[in-house]
Amino acid sequence: MWIACLAEWGAAGLFVVAAAADLRRRRIPNVVPALLLAVFAVYVAAGGLLLIASPWQHLAIGAALLAVGFVLYLSRQFGAGDAKLIAVAGLWVGPAELSSFLLGLAVCALTLSLCALLPHARLRAMRSELPFAVAIVPPTLWVIVPRALSREVLGAI
Repeated sequence: MWIACLAEWGAAGLFVVAAAADLRRRRIPNVVPALLLAVFAVYVAAGGLLLIASPWQHLAIGAALLAVGFVLYLSRQFGAGDAKLIAVAGLWVGPAELSSFLLGLAVCALTLSLCALLPHARLRAMRSELPFAVAIVPPTLWVIVPRALSREVLGAI
């Protein structure tokens, strides 16, 4: 059980790294989604899903979000790194928390867009390329961190 908990905390850290990289350089290194995928495989192998949903359901959500991200990338509304990050976020979130994740994503995306409209020079420069990982990561952490905390509490009992 401690391996699954460690995987959740590692994933949370990698999501934060992705947001910081996107905010700083407007690029998410390919290694971050790849590591998140690998850590998810370890998480599943360690029994982290706890019969809430099957790994196939998680994969289906990740694939669906990758398809949406790819369409947004082709229409130049999204970066390729953002498309990969939202897919792997969907993989981690799964079907049980998908609706709260999508609601949080909508709120964070709206907040990011409104911030870009503020009349500040640095924010105006951000308008052409919004760092969308900044909107993807908070709702993902909203799901992963409580799950990891509850696993720690259950492990202590």
